[in-house]
Amino acid sequence: MPIRLVAVSRLAAVVLFVIAPAAAHAQGAPSPAVLPGQRYFASPLADPVEPRFAIGLLVTDLFQAQGRERSPFTVTAGDDTRDTQAAAAVGGTIPLLRLIQRPQGGIVIAAQAGVFARFRVEVPSRDDLGQDWVVGMPIEARWNDLSARIRIVHRSAHLGDEFSAASGAQRIEFGGETLDLLAAVRRAGMRAYGGGGWIFHSNTDNTDVLVREDRTDRFTLQAGADGSWRPWPEQRLGVVAGVDWQAAERTRWRSALSLAAGLEYRYDGRSAQFLFRLLDGASPMGQFFLTNERYGSLELVLAF
Repeated sequence: MPIRLVAVSRLAAVVLFVIAPAAAHAQGAPSPAVLPGQRYFASPLADPVEPRFAIGLLVTDLFQAQGRERSPFTVTAGDDTRDTQAAAAVGGTIPLLRLIQRPQGGIVIAAQAGVFARFRVEVPSRDDLGQDWVVGMPIEARWNDLSARIRIVHRSAHLGDEFSAASGAQRIEFGGETLDLLAAVRRAGMRAYGGGGWIFHSNTDNTDVLVREDRTDRFTLQAGADGSWRPWPEQRLGVVAGVDWQAAERTRWRSALSLAAGLEYRYDGRSAQFLFRLLDGASPMGQFFLTNERYGSLELVLAF
């Protein structure tokens, strides 16, 4: 019970973290240096673990071939070659302090948090599969068409109690703290970005499989592109699309490729995106980081 109370309190804090800007915006106050409501590096659209507020439904082959993270377990219900799951993401990025503002751009310090959860909706008990937590402190900068983000970010992953009890799967130790950097250039409505991360503290190093294979969890790479287009006279409605590639030392640099595309509606600083997502590669769920996964999903993303 105490663990569940901690999880609920964390989730409530993230919800308040996300909705606070909406209340400030409703008051119509001018943008100050503190809590400015202004960002200089847009969140990568196709990154599957970029903090956001979203709900979705996905079909995955996660259980088709078990990875080497843990001892074998039993998928006790459903089809082990295809699993339908509900996905929820609660989080976002809030600018805290604007350091520099110029006509060409500026620099802002922000706070970032997100939790990603999945539930097996075809199973009668609707098993909680697991949650991934991301908490960071990014510094965003932009100068004309060039932008960058550097951040210290914590990530951890937790296996769902219901899934663990039903399948016998054991939780592994995944997570740590990373210093990462992304740099981007924008041209003709599109942005290309790239960078990587240094994991200066890793709990994943302690997993049995990495210890046995004398491997470490120290570096990550990321690259991608995204953009938005408004081909209709109604400028509030547009098309968005993106691609994101990631690899990490912990997976022997196995690639994970993500695609996202759909419609976006913007109004008065708020937006709603209806996206179709595809992923192929190492699973973005930390508890399954050595498992190959392919999924397709439909997702509604809201930004306040």
